[in-house]
Amino acid sequence: MSDIFSAPIEGSESLVNPTRAEVPQIAPIEGRLTSDAARIPAAINQSTGITIKGHTIRSFAYTTDAVIVRNTNADAILAVYPFTGEPVITNALLTVAQAPLFVGVGGGTTTGQRVIELAMMAEMQGVAGVVLNSPAPVETVASVINVVDVPVISTVTAFDDTTARKIEAGASIINVAAGANTSTVVAQIRAHYPTVPIMASGGHNETSILGTITAGANALTWTPPAAQALQSQMMDDYRNGRSAHHGSAGSAPSNTTGATNPTDAAASGSAAASPAPNRMKPARRPHFSVDPNDEAGGISIW
Repeated sequence: MSDIFSAPIEGSESLVNPTRAEVPQIAPIEGRLTSDAARIPAAINQSTGITIKGHTIRSFAYTTDAVIVRNTNADAILAVYPFTGEPVITNALLTVAQAPLFVGVGGGTTTGQRVIELAMMAEMQGVAGVVLNSPAPVETVASVINVVDVPVISTVTAFDDTTARKIEAGASIINVAAGANTSTVVAQIRAHYPTVPIMASGGHNETSILGTITAGANALTWTPPAAQALQSQMMDDYRNGRSAHHGSAGSAPSNTTGATNPTDAAASGSAAASPAPNRMKPARRPHFSVDPNDEAGGISIW
């Protein structure tokens, strides 16, 4: 018996220190009901990422929609909304999120001491980081940095003296939201601050995403389609006799509400497509039958 375990395995020499190219690509695992409607664009994964407490984040899904938060494959959630922050909203999002949650605590609508208190509360609730909107003064950024032990993301819309002061005050990450000028602002910040972590909006197509990465963004925010738009598309599929999840998981869903869709590997000229998903098989369901000859009316399970 010992000879079996001591004998060399044929071809084992090639398995010693294999290169990455020699390791077979493993099929992704998907659930039977998996939908790819909230998957990030593949091009985002070409960014270098921002490492936070040992975890590298390349993609932020910009949404507060609970069903999208639950079903997206983004590395993190960017939950910023146009109302004053409330801990109950943060708690609701934390309940459904499967990725680190970065939540807005004010700076625009909400100002002053409330911003600091919301940031402290959010940290105690378990968020991965807090986000300050662009109007937040440098003093507020500095105050929040002094009271929390999670990353403080400072949103900016231009590269100016205020942005420079926020960086020098110690903002953990700069979030560039400059619309059509985003890539330009990212490049300006990167030229003056080579090591500051930068996240930025990537636009609605692969060209703009790659352009933002080239400009110097380490991670990108992506706005997924709204659940209402996805539901509308599903109902249209039903009306036309198509299955709601007719595409395989990992493929690009059809365009919805102008949101960026995942990039098909073959279309983008990247490496060969991944193996077909390994979908989990459904558990065997028991069958019940009544024995007509059983006077007690016993039920058999098989």
